[in-house]
Amino acid sequence: MNAAVPPSALIVDPLAADRVAAGSALVAAGFHVTVSDTFASAKDRMAARPPTVLITDVRLAEYNGIHLVIRGLAHGQRLAAVVTSEHEDPVLRDSAEKLGATFAVKPLNARELVAAVVRTLLRDLADQVALRPPFERRSADRRTSWGSVPPVQRRLADRRQGIARYLSGTIN
Repeated sequence: MNAAVPPSALIVDPLAADRVAAGSALVAAGFHVTVSDTFASAKDRMAARPPTVLITDVRLAEYNGIHLVIRGLAHGQRLAAVVTSEHEDPVLRDSAEKLGATFAVKPLNARELVAAVVRTLLRDLADQVALRPPFERRSADRRTSWGSVPPVQRRLADRRQGIARYLSGTIN
């Protein structure tokens, strides 16, 4: 990816609220976003201008998002794909993962969606290990300073450091 050109994302979802939420999260993360609500319009957009990443719902009327992933991969370019579903489905998960796509169950908050997309983009194509939730591993946006940590938590953190030093052989 060129730093001057933002990565492109095509979001395909029949629900307007889900398209808006996903689009807002990806625009905030620096992606150039295009949205579509049907398989046919998404297919046309992908043919005209293949996206860097495809985020699609599995339910698209008589088609499904996995069909879009297959069509995207048929163009011969690298396509990172995230397939979303409202329910866990092992068969759909397996189908998506066999194509190299990430399968994610809704609802996804903005942080989880962006993490799933970025990890999918950065994943090595030779890596056969499927990405599974949690996609975002941080529990907080920023680290807290010691001044804002209550004394009990500070004491527990000191204990952990002591254990780590003990295990490394620094102290007896």
